[in-house]
Amino acid sequence: MNKKEIIQKLNLENLLTISKILKNYDNFIFYGTLLGIVREKSVLKGDDDIDILIDIKLREKILKLIKKHKKFIINKKVMNKYFIQLTRNIGGKKTFIDLYFYINNSKNKYIEEKHNFLSSVNLKSHSLHIPKKLVFPLKKNNNFKNVKIPNNQIKLCEFLYGKSWKKPLKKNTGYRMEIINHKPKLIERSKLGSITRFFKQFFYNEFQKK
Repeated sequence: MNKKEIIQKLNLENLLTISKILKNYDNFIFYGTLLGIVREKSVLKGDDDIDILIDIKLREKILKLIKKHKKFIINKKVMNKYFIQLTRNIGGKKTFIDLYFYINNSKNKYIEEKHNFLSSVNLKSHSLHIPKKLVFPLKKNNNFKNVKIPNNQIKLCEFLYGKSWKKPLKKNTGYRMEIINHKPKLIERSKLGSITRFFKQFFYNEFQKK
């Protein structure tokens, strides 16, 4: 089993674990985790974390629940009102779960996710507006117990990653994300851009390990 396969296995384990912990609260998989479950019927082999969206009204309850179970450590370095990163060391491998807390205003036809790809929670122009009709009502995944999925997974993958969402790309190095008019836009990187981004990501990951 190579490194990517090991991380994939650990990510799936984390997905099942966090989904069981959160089973009594509305939450759903999103971003790369959603893409993997829809396209690959599992978590993506090249992904480095698990992505979950939760209503911000549940934030304090979820925090207490996480602390109670003690399976994960909260990474306070990157924590903010709309985002909490959990880490878990499994057999010497550091794994990650990202919890995104969205705003659900009853007056709007969308939920607002402020952290997203860009992590610029204070910039209104960088907030993501996700159509509610693509999300609700939430559904249970038939293949993985306790994992909850959006109402229209295929349309939501297209919303997030464009019409070419079925085409596998390397995370971070193969593409970059922008937000235009509160909608995500995927931009594929050139070969030179991919190489440059690879080295930047490599040194960032090495720094994170320290």
